[in-house]
Amino acid sequence: MWQSGQILQGRYELTQQLGQNAGRQTWLAMDLNSSPAAPVIVKLLAFNPQMQWDDLKLFEREAQVLKTIAHPRIPQYREYFSLAEGEGAGLPWFGLVQTYIPGHSLKQLLDKGKRFTETQVRAIAIEILKILINLHELSPPILHRDIKPSNLILGEDHHMYLVDFGAVQDKAKAEGVTFTVVGTSGYAPPEQLWGKAIAASDLYALGATLIHLLTGTPPAQLPQQQMRIQFSDRLPIHPDFARWLEQLIQPAPEKRFSTARQALSALKITQAHAEHKNSSQAVNSSPNYLVGCLLVPLLAFLGLLPWVLMTFPSLLSSSTKAKQAEAKTYVGSMNRAHQAYFLEKKAFTNNVDKLGLAIKTETVNYSYSLHTTKNAAFHYGVSKVKKTPWQKLLGHKELKSYVGGVFLYRVGGTGDLRTLAILCEANSPGSIKPPEPTYRNGVLACSAGTRDLSQRSY
Repeated sequence: MWQSGQILQGRYELTQQLGQNAGRQTWLAMDLNSSPAAPVIVKLLAFNPQMQWDDLKLFEREAQVLKTIAHPRIPQYREYFSLAEGEGAGLPWFGLVQTYIPGHSLKQLLDKGKRFTETQVRAIAIEILKILINLHELSPPILHRDIKPSNLILGEDHHMYLVDFGAVQDKAKAEGVTFTVVGTSGYAPPEQLWGKAIAASDLYALGATLIHLLTGTPPAQLPQQQMRIQFSDRLPIHPDFARWLEQLIQPAPEKRFSTARQALSALKITQAHAEHKNSSQAVNSSPNYLVGCLLVPLLAFLGLLPWVLMTFPSLLSSSTKAKQAEAKTYVGSMNRAHQAYFLEKKAFTNNVDKLGLAIKTETVNYSYSLHTTKNAAFHYGVSKVKKTPWQKLLGHKELKSYVGGVFLYRVGGTGDLRTLAILCEANSPGSIKPPEPTYRNGVLACSAGTRDLSQRSY
């Protein structure tokens, strides 16, 4: 067995054993060839009579896949090596070296009694979904297949990291065939335990992990009904967020979000719902608002209303930005969801429901719609607010309308079709559908009368 202080490959000094299981050891080590010496993770696999060939296949696959991934929230591949019998206490060993992520796994935090709030869990979900978008949209896609609290690290920089790619699958090599059954009970979806996995399998595991963070109870210990984890009655969380989680953990993969990008867009919509509701409640229940409603008739009678409106212009209109935030979020999410839909289906759709977003096409303040052409899809959030004479007197503001566009373009050399997206805001408030953005000669632009709100991060 390996001991602290031993040096492997003439450069990796073992300092602390982090784990041991069935011929495997994981060590924290120092790379003596770095200047200064840097901490690394060294995974070791013994080539012994008890080892299954699948173990070696998975170990080598982890090394091969990590070599191809360059993501700031995934440990970087450093080296893969083998040790002869004379170096490894009479057994050959295989070694994998990767960068060390300082921090604590979510399992460690749970074991210490940490309980996560809804806000914290939403933030964790967003960071992990962004990592999964990167992995799943590679060509070929990469599936992690073992997302759980012990494989999610909260770094000292307060960012989330996805680690342990020992169960990873290059999807191109798995098409049409079964593969080694991997995953952890309670987190792995049914189809993965039957030897198959798709992108939605990682989403199920993420959902089960998030539920563990919220409840403090491993999903395998929660009650189930028709293979569905029962959790919502235990949690005081926003109903939209609960429904989002329930869609992640649907037993049938076709009932889940089909892509991480789609799941992220839907999550942002639930967040907009919650923020909009809280903002509206804050405005409608604030002392200023209530006092204003009571005083307006009296001030009008006394002839003081013009002075008050000039002095306090935001008296009754402080919720305008919150209302417009709903439309920005909805239209931006429709853009992203349509990009994900095209990535999967190689076509656009005129059906909002097929985008997999929990969007109501009619809300109190906006009407939402879409239409497509051969090379583009357009999404609208059109204001329904029209001022009455009394509202004009009170200084009520109409809401601005929004339009988003997703355009196709061909990648030079390969000719592959890709998408670009843009979000535009009308310059002036009103209930007229804004003009569509354009994509001409490689230039993406909002039309006259609108301005570009895009972050170019779609």
